[in-house]
Amino acid sequence: MDITRRNFPEIGQPGGPFCHSVRVGNMLYISGATAGGTDAAHGTAAQQAEAILKKLSHILQAEGATLANVVKVTVFLTDMGERTEIAKVREQYFQGAYPASTLVQVAALAAPNLKLEIEAVAAL
Repeated sequence: MDITRRNFPEIGQPGGPFCHSVRVGNMLYISGATAGGTDAAHGTAAQQAEAILKKLSHILQAEGATLANVVKVTVFLTDMGERTEIAKVREQYFQGAYPASTLVQVAALAAPNLKLEIEAVAAL
């Protein structure tokens, strides 16, 4: 089985020894993305969620897919009080094609200004 690992410099370099996405057959695994490297990096949770979903959309488009192909997301949030705020952004981006989802509160992310990180799995 072919395994294809890809990075997308236009959305920023990975912050460690990993790649942005790995494709195995018709499955695409997208590493956790943050708003790091965007104008939203110091913004609200909603602004960061939008920046992240744009990054995920970019990766999906490169594979000939859209957010409708996403079957699972895991969201890491530093303040559960902001979940309603990011849910509104997710509703807007997924437009009813909602993936299975896990939401976890974490103590911190890679930088103190980052409020959430989202990883995804898509069927292509």
